[in-house]
Amino acid sequence: MRRKLISLIIGTILTLAILEIGLALAYEGFVRLQARRNRAALGGGEEEIRIACIGESTTAVAGDESGKMLVPRTSYPSRLQEILDSRQSTVDFRVLNLGMMAGKTRSAIDLLESTLPDYRPHAVIAMMGIKDTAKNGTPATADLPPWFASLRTVQLVSWLYESVMLRYDANAAAPPPAGDLPSSTKSITQQLKTWVRETRLVDAPELRALTLPNLRMALYYWDIGRLEHARRLLEDTIAEHDIGYNVLARVLATGGKSREAERMLEAAIDHHPSEGMYRVALAELLIDEGRLLEAESVLLEALSNSRDFRQRQLVQNYIYLTLAEANEELGDCENSLALLRAVDATIWAKRYNEIFPSLRMLKHAALGRVFIATNEWVRAEFHLVRALRITPRKHVNMWLLSTVYRETGELEKEERMRRELLETTGRMAEYFELAKLFRFAGEADRAPELLDQAACEIPSLEASYRRLYELAKREGIKLIVMQYPSFSLDLLHKYAPADDDVVFIDNEHVFDASPDQYFFEPSFPYSFSHYTAEGAVVLAEHIADTIFDLYELTPPR
Repeated sequence: MRRKLISLIIGTILTLAILEIGLALAYEGFVRLQARRNRAALGGGEEEIRIACIGESTTAVAGDESGKMLVPRTSYPSRLQEILDSRQSTVDFRVLNLGMMAGKTRSAIDLLESTLPDYRPHAVIAMMGIKDTAKNGTPATADLPPWFASLRTVQLVSWLYESVMLRYDANAAAPPPAGDLPSSTKSITQQLKTWVRETRLVDAPELRALTLPNLRMALYYWDIGRLEHARRLLEDTIAEHDIGYNVLARVLATGGKSREAERMLEAAIDHHPSEGMYRVALAELLIDEGRLLEAESVLLEALSNSRDFRQRQLVQNYIYLTLAEANEELGDCENSLALLRAVDATIWAKRYNEIFPSLRMLKHAALGRVFIATNEWVRAEFHLVRALRITPRKHVNMWLLSTVYRETGELEKEERMRRELLETTGRMAEYFELAKLFRFAGEADRAPELLDQAACEIPSLEASYRRLYELAKREGIKLIVMQYPSFSLDLLHKYAPADDDVVFIDNEHVFDASPDQYFFEPSFPYSFSHYTAEGAVVLAEHIADTIFDLYELTPPR
């Protein structure tokens, strides 16, 4: 019996060793063959070079020309396409924007992997990580020792497991059907509150059950940049259930179709005169475009007709909030404060939670903004801290609070608040923001230890980059990894280690010439250092230099 057991063990070890050697040889052969095919596709400079850009919203969008909205058409991938075309005519480049509005590293790579059969990119540019948290899922091999995880037999089992999971949990090249929302996308529920806001849903559980799955799916499509998919789904939902106008308006505006969004909302107002929130959404659209007096007119008319609105008190409060924003933009802070004092957050009820953002949070945040405009720093701090307590993940409020602390020189308070946010959210973005604070305070030497902590607390970062490296090698794709502007490659290498097969782009000083001009003020929910339209061009120019070097092109700048 003992001899049979020993023979079985030795036989199993030999079988695994032979399998490992065979898989390693086959893998290397496949990688070489795939790389040769990709190189062959570029022969003679006549074929298309496809470059896929992956990441979250810092890849998906950038500020529009007005500086009010984040839109795909000004994103760095869009600008990169224009620059590669304008600076040379030898090679036909095609840049694919696979950025996701709420993308974590795992979902970004899922999306890339699922699009490979359709897009077949020759190069991938990755700038990702800020959305990851300690709670993110990681690949099956993430907790294994590196030497063991690198075995081809282990990777084969992992790939088989991941491929099965992707059938249920991946973002597809052709996005999944409505009702099949990937479980890796967790922020959609919060976005419902931000954008849906239709009072007919408040006391209509059956209508909510019929429409909210479609609205969530549309927001997911919007997140991953599939604006036409979002539009079609919303138009179908409106045609069938007459719900979804506010979300569709935001999708259209993001796609550069603000006039169409405006006309659609005007038609919705005519069709549903008792739905006051369509007027609020229209006014917000006008404010985003800088048409402040028109927005004020829409809102004042809405107030005069508000006695006929559904959920009249609730809608009146949102009218006051939006009127206050228009007045603040017009420079009338006194009237803005009077309007905000009229907001009655005590009317809030649980039935509003699913489809409306918190009145208390919005009121405190708006008061904070006005008190910043009037240089009343103590009052601004009071309200912004309370807004953060209510909705910790709304980054714009922390950004506003940081402007207060930097004006008053109370950097210790800012550090305490940011560390408190880290405890609450655990997001990688909070580590980066804290590192920026250290640099601002002249304590940049504290950043490396902080990023060591981040890499330890958020294992999905290193696991995802390891998976991306393996994917690029397996598919014969040239991988280009970037750090976020104003941060060093040394910090990136804490979780994306240097590799001979990976090209790294150093963006630490790319915006040094004019940071205020190139960084977008974070008025978008959950934003992290997005870029203005000008900033996206500067970043794309910097990336283009690497692309031209990579493909041995020497066009003029």
